[in-house]
Amino acid sequence: MRLAYLAIPLIALAACSQEPAEDIETVETEAAEPMEDATLDLQAGGIIVPPQNGFEQYDVPFGSMRAATEVTLSNVLGEVIEQSEQANDCGLHFTRYQGLTLNFRQDEFVGYWAEAPYVPELSRAEMLADTGVALADGEGVLDDEFVIGDPQGEGIGGVFTGSGDDAAVRALWAGENCIAR
Repeated sequence: MRLAYLAIPLIALAACSQEPAEDIETVETEAAEPMEDATLDLQAGGIIVPPQNGFEQYDVPFGSMRAATEVTLSNVLGEVIEQSEQANDCGLHFTRYQGLTLNFRQDEFVGYWAEAPYVPELSRAEMLADTGVALADGEGVLDDEFVIGDPQGEGIGGVFTGSGDDAAVRALWAGENCIAR
């Protein structure tokens, strides 16, 4: 699989709608293996599966129903690694795939947490050179946390592996997540 599609400038990521989709098309296949070199476009308001490997584009915005979200993304990501049976301390259920965790409140897709291979393969210096990326500041921020987009509004959060210029992106998230701060 390859890196999530995060084109520079990254500020454009905040443009996705928060409105739930009424008609989400899903594709069911018998294959449980992920698509080779699958790409996801991580957005501040959900996930877009760009056209690839014969499939058309699928939009999975926050507010989508859990079953449709899981079927659509399973066709790209492969088998589910783990699912929660009970809500965590934040009231969220999750479905985990290799490199991506989807968060649900009841049966509604409300957030994601992404790791390799769905994070940019850019250094801290390269990420921070973009004017749409800024280190997070304020009370309760994680060490080496950054924001893509509007720090006061809709955006994508992230964390580097360290504070050096060559540190990598460890994780990205958007929407509702249960992050210990």
